[in-house]
Amino acid sequence: MDRSRGGTCVNNNGTTWTYNQGVILTGLALLANVTRNVTLLDFAQKIADATIQRLIYSDRILKEPCEPNCNDDQKLFKGIFVRHLAYLIPYLTDAAHIKQYVSFIQQNAETVLTSRRCEIDGLYGVIWSNQSFNSCDSSRNTSSTSAAWDLFIAAAKTKPQSSMSSSNWTWLGLGNCMDDKGAYMPNFNKINVTETECRTTAEQDQGAVAYDHQLGCPGYQYCRIRTLSDPHHGPPGWSYENNTATNVTRTNKLPVTSCYLRVV
Repeated sequence: MDRSRGGTCVNNNGTTWTYNQGVILTGLALLANVTRNVTLLDFAQKIADATIQRLIYSDRILKEPCEPNCNDDQKLFKGIFVRHLAYLIPYLTDAAHIKQYVSFIQQNAETVLTSRRCEIDGLYGVIWSNQSFNSCDSSRNTSSTSAAWDLFIAAAKTKPQSSMSSSNWTWLGLGNCMDDKGAYMPNFNKINVTETECRTTAEQDQGAVAYDHQLGCPGYQYCRIRTLSDPHHGPPGWSYENNTATNVTRTNKLPVTSCYLRVV
């Protein structure tokens, strides 16, 4: 913001780092969610679009302007961008943009995972494009590897819905299951439950409408089966929580939780 120009935003003609384009995406998404101002999401999409169209190699793989001679801080920047791009996606409603961003993240992750890992020490270099033929270049260290893992986590969070669904359950979105008024259904819940066990238990509950599975700190997983069943007929070892909703139509967008809706 330049006060000498009446408080208008102007380009400082500095280097366009990827992380600067990333951190604002989450801020705009959260602000749009609170204010219901969808124009903020339009701004976020324009920033994301410009980044994945301009800060790339010819194979559409993300590129930092300093490559290949980035310092340890700069080696983290691309990971920050893709992390926040993944945070933005659940707040979007435009299918074309969602598909574009998911595809970009998945393509980058596949390229890095399959061709950029140094077999000598398991580290990843700063260059993600496979146009660099040396996967064990001297740029690799914990900073560049941390950025690669940010990318892998972003890819895991945004994997296509088809791979997150089954014939009986469909992925509704990131976050806890709720209705249009933001209310939650009664639920059977249990800590330290894998997603597979969560789904299997929900399958056995005839009154189950949906379930959400939450990942927390290492070793922490939490399952809630949103149900219409009698509280006395719950699965052994599970707790019951009473709530007011009678159906599930949306989620609260929490990034570490996924909601699955039963297909009737």
